[in-house]
Amino acid sequence: MRSIGIDPGDQAVKVVELDGSYKKTRLLRCHVAPAGAPGADGGIRVDVVATAAREALDAGMRGDVAVGHPCREAVLRTLDLPFKGHEAIRKVVKAEIEGEIQSQSVDDMVVDFHEVGEAPGGGTRIMVASVPKASLRAQLGALAAHKIEPESVDLDTMALWRTAHWAGAFDYDDAAAGAGTAGKQVAAVVDIGSRSVKVLLVEAENLVEMRVLRIGDGAVGDEIARKHGLDAGTGRAAAWQCLTTGADQRIDVPSAVPAVPGAEGEPATAVAPARPVTVKHAEVESAHTAWLQRLARELTRFLTASGRAAALHAVWVTGGASRLHGTREMLAAVFGVPVHELDVLAKLQHDLTPEQAVDLGPRLATALGLALGRMGGPEGFQLRQEDLMLTRGFERIKFPLAIACMVAMLSMFVWWNTKQTELKLLELQIGSTYTSGTSKTPVFFGMLNSVFAGSWFENPSHFRIEKAGKDYKHAELVAELASEPVHKRLQIVRDKLRAVVDSKQKESGIYEDVTLESGLAVLVRWAEMMKQAEPRPDAQEGMLGRYLVTNLKLNMRAPNRTLEFTIAFRDSNFRSRRDTLQGLIDAELAKPDSPFEKPEKVAEKDENRFTDSGESGVEGAYFKVTLHVKDSFDSFGPSGGDRLGAALPLPATPGDLAKDMLAATGGGK
Repeated sequence: MRSIGIDPGDQAVKVVELDGSYKKTRLLRCHVAPAGAPGADGGIRVDVVATAAREALDAGMRGDVAVGHPCREAVLRTLDLPFKGHEAIRKVVKAEIEGEIQSQSVDDMVVDFHEVGEAPGGGTRIMVASVPKASLRAQLGALAAHKIEPESVDLDTMALWRTAHWAGAFDYDDAAAGAGTAGKQVAAVVDIGSRSVKVLLVEAENLVEMRVLRIGDGAVGDEIARKHGLDAGTGRAAAWQCLTTGADQRIDVPSAVPAVPGAEGEPATAVAPARPVTVKHAEVESAHTAWLQRLARELTRFLTASGRAAALHAVWVTGGASRLHGTREMLAAVFGVPVHELDVLAKLQHDLTPEQAVDLGPRLATALGLALGRMGGPEGFQLRQEDLMLTRGFERIKFPLAIACMVAMLSMFVWWNTKQTELKLLELQIGSTYTSGTSKTPVFFGMLNSVFAGSWFENPSHFRIEKAGKDYKHAELVAELASEPVHKRLQIVRDKLRAVVDSKQKESGIYEDVTLESGLAVLVRWAEMMKQAEPRPDAQEGMLGRYLVTNLKLNMRAPNRTLEFTIAFRDSNFRSRRDTLQGLIDAELAKPDSPFEKPEKVAEKDENRFTDSGESGVEGAYFKVTLHVKDSFDSFGPSGGDRLGAALPLPATPGDLAKDMLAATGGGK
């Protein structure tokens, strides 16, 4: 993953881009820009920092952004709490630190904490950092104006601790620290900057103390600038050159009187020549020595107040002024242990030139620690809290969306409760189950209660269905209804009653859709079919010619409803005439409203031949024909053509029906 660390710094803004992981890290890009002179209050230059960060991002840096905030602006306190648990501490830390801050209200500050260790009473010792929101809001506002949204804001001291941990400063053995250090576990990390000196005490790998001393090496340059009437930047540069080269520095200082503008197209004319200034190495060395002595006193006070001087293991030093002459000697004398340079570039893969590595190596520790925070390692402070929390698109609408979801859920609950009430009322109207304490047989409310009123269903002669070889009666129906959802119960009762009706119709042969005239309708339809074979005016004989129906039998009793008749053809081509009759029958069966249906199995042709030997010896045959009648059909449907049945007089008795039908067909002799 990629991450970006932005260190506002004292004299320069450092921006680095890292790639990889916490254990295997590569420096992709590094950008350093002058930070300008600090304000009267010593605050960071927010616009300069934001501009430098924007230039670095425009140069191609990509990744999550972490910004450092000067620890010198924070109020640090150490508290002992009588309980443990990170979340429990977070709930009370702001109230606990309120009494320790006298300069301003705790409500105007961002408060975060770091667990130092166990308190004497078995609770937790914490280091609390309180940072004014005004300075944080100013820096974040300047970055936002340049379209930069940092993921996190941390103190520069915590970033320094993370860099030392990543570089392995706390992993060396006791022998490497020199004789007499066995058993000591505390290491000091010192960052010497232009305006401040940061000091950390780390026990094993845990940060236990930190302090920011406002006496950076820039004090030497400021003294030289005041002595020679130089600006702060020129004085610091001259002092730095004297200390690094060991020689005097001669500077030509421009006149303070402005130049006189020349005529159009001519250069301006200076009123007074530049003033030569010589900065001597001896005076710079004297000022530097005085600064080292003052720093030594401040470090001694801090070390004594910490109570860990006897447990010191080693000192690691970094920062822009860490390589000046006399610095390490002073630190070794104060701490009494070996002093090592925190060489961050030794473990970091990079493409810097040797000159760049020498110049930037001691100055990148804080920026690297900020970028490493996105890759793992020790957690620092998170100063983006409360109203300073990062709010992306979703975060901006998260709270309104949560309120809308709550309202929607409440509305859904009210709607669901209303529908549940309506459903219960409908179930009561249809027939919910009710079981009394004295009877195990379910009783139904509503419509089903009306249906089962009385004892009609309990009478087997009324309600009984043969299902899979077993009787399905009232008890089985009630049990099935009780096991099914309420909305299906009336449908089940209707289906069972329909099955009972079908069974009764099959037993009796009387169907609700086959009316009392259904038998007459079958005979009429048969007569119409036979009428089509009558002689036509354009032919000497009809399609069948002369025929004789000797027997006609109609059976309307289920399940085998049939119309049987015997027909005689007195001719030698009787088989051809029989095929003509079969064609008429097939045409009738093809009509959708025909009362006749095709049999599942075609019966063999029943043929009985005869010879009229008494007269002329003409041959012929009797044919028995069976037509299967449908269980349900439309009486006198539209396919009948001329309604022969409508023209037939009703027979006086049912016994005269066959004679009337034979007369209508033109059959007989």
